[in-house]
Amino acid sequence: MVFKDNEPGNVFEYITKVMNEVKKNKKQPILIIDELQVIGDLKINDYLIYRLFNFFIRLTKELHLCHVFALSSDSLFIERVYGEAVLQERCEYMLIDDFDSATAKKFLEKYGFNNEEQKITLNYFGGKPIHLAGIIEAKALGEDIKEKIERNITKRKGEIRQKLYYIKNIGKDITFGDATIRLSHKKIIEVMEIFKNNEITEYKAITPEIAYLTSENVIFVDPMKTTIKPQSKIDLIAIREVLKELQK
Repeated sequence: MVFKDNEPGNVFEYITKVMNEVKKNKKQPILIIDELQVIGDLKINDYLIYRLFNFFIRLTKELHLCHVFALSSDSLFIERVYGEAVLQERCEYMLIDDFDSATAKKFLEKYGFNNEEQKITLNYFGGKPIHLAGIIEAKALGEDIKEKIERNITKRKGEIRQKLYYIKNIGKDITFGDATIRLSHKKIIEVMEIFKNNEITEYKAITPEIAYLTSENVIFVDPMKTTIKPQSKIDLIAIREVLKELQK
């Protein structure tokens, strides 16, 4: 038995013990840690995240006990962690991206979507699994696909409008590095305007405005390619429609 009553008090020691026990049974241990960003700023003597990654390095590179997958939906957190010296040449960054067009079509076809329904869905949702799952559920419940898409766009536009209103009329401060920054409504709009005619673009540096829009899941940062893009096709459409409204 791996799990016994006399568990070590130190969680790192306990995990090491578990991995050793699995290894003794001639199996390859794999440690998966999800949503790692929740402990990003947690301090226990020092930042827990650094202790944790040093532990991962010990498990993989020194003890050769297991493979470690550290997952996060926060691309800014990944960008920050990946740049740490302790991880240089000791880890690989893997982007778990949306389905490509062919895969998304097969997925929709499996759930009874005809060619026209597939085309409409991909035009508005792309290959984002969570959106595809939502439209599949809507179809199963007998909802009209076009109406479901329009509701999603309207909802997202409203959310983006509200964020802009708050920044402009009330003010929004964010923590950026070691500083507290008051967001600029004008600069937020400038970032959004990048996507008027582009779906993806390179960045030279992460600005407070990019950081904010990323934290709000409006845009996505890819630190390996130094690119930013809307989180989804729905976000791209909503951004463009909100920008048109602001020009009226």
